Amino acid sequence: MVYEIILPSVPFIGGYLGTYALYKGNLIKKSIHVNIWNFIIGFAFLVSGGAGFLLLILLELGITLPISFGLMYWHVELGITLVLVTVFHHHTYLKGTKRMFFGSSKKVDA
Repeated sequence: MVYEIILPSVPFIGGYLGTYALYKGNLIKKSIHVNIWNFIIGFAFLVSGGAGFLLLILLELGITLPISFGLMYWHVELGITLVLVTVFHHHTYLKGTKRMFFGSSKKVDA
């Protein structure tokens, strides 16, 4: 089975750059940009995780169905999109992540 990397990546990269440009251009709020990508993360996880779980159950029961190959394909393809969306998600929360791991640069007097 051949998996695509570029084909599913292009719409997600374009979509992220599009919503990010709308946010930076003050056409949408940051919360809308973040909520769109949170929805995409949730959907991709549900489909990819659900397909993987179903494949695992079928494997444990020793059942091979004609749909198994299709499920495996979409499980992998949506896993690829999850990696991309995770990178985008990390970019959105980069400042907060830096503060969490490296602390705030502002000193607080006690």
